Amino acid sequence: MSDLTTELMEKVRRIEIRTRRIVQNRTAGAWHASFKGRGIEFAEVREFQEGDEIRAIDWNVSARMGAPYIKLFTEEREQNVFLLVDKSASGNFGSTNTSKTEFTAEVAAVLAFSATLNKDRVGLLLYSDQEELQLDPDRGHRHVLRIIRELLAFQPVSPRTDLAGGIEHLLKTTLRKSIVFILSDFITSDFEHPLRALARKHEVIVLHISDPLERALPSLPALSVQDLETGTIARITRSQAQSLKNRSQEREDYLRNTCRKSGIDFVELDTASDYLPALIQLFDRRMSRR
Repeated sequence: MSDLTTELMEKVRRIEIRTRRIVQNRTAGAWHASFKGRGIEFAEVREFQEGDEIRAIDWNVSARMGAPYIKLFTEEREQNVFLLVDKSASGNFGSTNTSKTEFTAEVAAVLAFSATLNKDRVGLLLYSDQEELQLDPDRGHRHVLRIIRELLAFQPVSPRTDLAGGIEHLLKTTLRKSIVFILSDFITSDFEHPLRALARKHEVIVLHISDPLERALPSLPALSVQDLETGTIARITRSQAQSLKNRSQEREDYLRNTCRKSGIDFVELDTASDYLPALIQLFDRRMSRR
């Protein structure tokens, strides 16, 4: 077995151990309460007991049995969950111990394990400026492990970003109403209209993943930076660095406002910070609305 394969397997295993513990201890119940099933289905009938709703009485069964019986229902739990993940080259950046790609893989693993533990099916779409990989929704431990492996190891054909194209692709290929998580640094444009269209058809949650250095460059007289998607190297001054910081904040504010107007849950994640509190806050917000 090659060193590269061994290293990948170790990364997958570490993420699996950490995220499954988080799911079992913190997120599984919150997921169930936050993402209700699509409806209810009949389970059985039983004899009426004090305190039962009179509206639940099955009059046909009651007439046959000579005593009141009620219908019992269970929630239709199985749902489709899609992870739309930006695989452009900017995800390889990381000024901390964790790149945005590795950070995204761990967040996605928590979501996928939470979903499959609650019998929901999870699908994956990796997108750059073209479809890179799509896995149909499925559930089970092995399926989630494959999702983690693809998130860590898949090498996209293109380094560039077209998130709007990814959203439109999901709109065309996902006919059943689903829960869609979009994980991206959103260093892109022209995604607003397809994002709103996606939100009209599906439940959408945006997870904006950023690195601290993308929001504020070091205060130096000048420094050189490289665009990972184009390979362009530029030397920028302190005033240009401040301008980049302002644009980064404007981009985040615009994304946040776009999500708010479209009824989309927005989560801000930073590779230098623990993602769990932000996910718990997401679940709490959704539960309070229900």
